[in-house]
Amino acid sequence: MLSRWVRVNLPHLSRWFCVRDLPLRVKDWSRYALHVAWLQDPVQRWSQNTYKQAARLAAQCDQRGIPVVNRVDRLINATKSRGAKLLREAGVQVARMAPIDNREQFQETLAGLQLPLFIREDWGHEWRIARIDTRDDLRHVAWEKFKRPLAVEIVDVRDPRDGLYRKYRYLAAGELGISHHLQVSHEWITRGNSRLMRPETRGEELEYISQRDPNHEILQRARRALGLEMVAFDYGYTPDGRMIVWEANPFPHLVFATRRLTYKNPTMHRSLLAIVHLYFSAAGLPIPAEVEDALALDFAPLERRFQIVREMNFIGRLLAWPRSFPQWPD
Repeated sequence: MLSRWVRVNLPHLSRWFCVRDLPLRVKDWSRYALHVAWLQDPVQRWSQNTYKQAARLAAQCDQRGIPVVNRVDRLINATKSRGAKLLREAGVQVARMAPIDNREQFQETLAGLQLPLFIREDWGHEWRIARIDTRDDLRHVAWEKFKRPLAVEIVDVRDPRDGLYRKYRYLAAGELGISHHLQVSHEWITRGNSRLMRPETRGEELEYISQRDPNHEILQRARRALGLEMVAFDYGYTPDGRMIVWEANPFPHLVFATRRLTYKNPTMHRSLLAIVHLYFSAAGLPIPAEVEDALALDFAPLERRFQIVREMNFIGRLLAWPRSFPQWPD
C-alpha cells in the first residue's frame, strides 16, 4: 500500500500516515488534517453498512473542517451511466450508454442504440462484458450475472495505420496528471492479458508514459465534473483522431510490474508521488521538497531513485493524516 511505499522510499514522511480500518471511533480529532477512504467504488454496491460508516466519518470531518479526498457519496459519479452523463455535460466525449431496466423492452428497442453494442455492469469495474452483434445474440446473454446491466455503444477505436486497438490510462491526482499506461491489442477489449508485446508497442508506450498526456486539460475538466480529487480515466481515439473516454476509476489498481513490463515502473513511482503530493496539498500542508523534486525528474532517474514495493493493496482501508507531528527535517 501507499504507506509502505512511503516507508521504504520517504521514511521520514511515514509518520504523517495513520491507516485504520472501519468502523472507527476517533477520540482526538486534533491529530488529523485529512481523511481519505480507500474503498472500492461505489461503496453501497457491496456494503450499505460500510457506506454509512464512511459517510458518517466524512460528515464528522466536515464538522471539524478536516478536508476529505474522494468522499464516498461522490463515488457514485464514477459509475458508468452517471459518469458518462456528467462528462458529456462537461463537453467530454463519451460512448452513448443506456441502463437496461426492462430486459424485454430493451430487446425490442435497444434503448435507442444501434448494433453492435455491448452489455456491461453499470456499477464497479468488473470484466464481464457481453458483445451483441445481432438481435439473436440477445437470446444468449447471461442476464442473471448482471445486477445493473448497461448497454454501451461500440465506438470504433482501431488505429487506421495498423488496425490495432489502443487504451490509454491517465491518472489525475488533484491538478497533477500522470500518463499511466498504454495497452495495444488485436482485441477490442484491451486488457493486460491481451496486450501486444512487441518492440514497437513497447516503444510507443514508453513514449506515452514518459511525457505529459496531451489531453491533460480536458481530463482535468472531466475530473472536476465528477467531483473527485483522484481518478483514472481510460480513453481511446476514433479513426478521425477524436478522444473518447471509456471509464472513470477513482481507485485504480496500482502495482509494480514484473518480468517484461518492468520498463513501466518509473510511472508507478511517479503516480505514487503524485498521490502523496495530492494528500499534502489537500491537507493544506507544505509539499515536501523531495516530493516536488522527484516529480520534476525525468522518467529514467525515477527508477534509480526509488525502490519498488510488492503486493500493494489500497482497497478497504481508511487513511487519515495526523496534523500534530513535528515538521520534517530541512
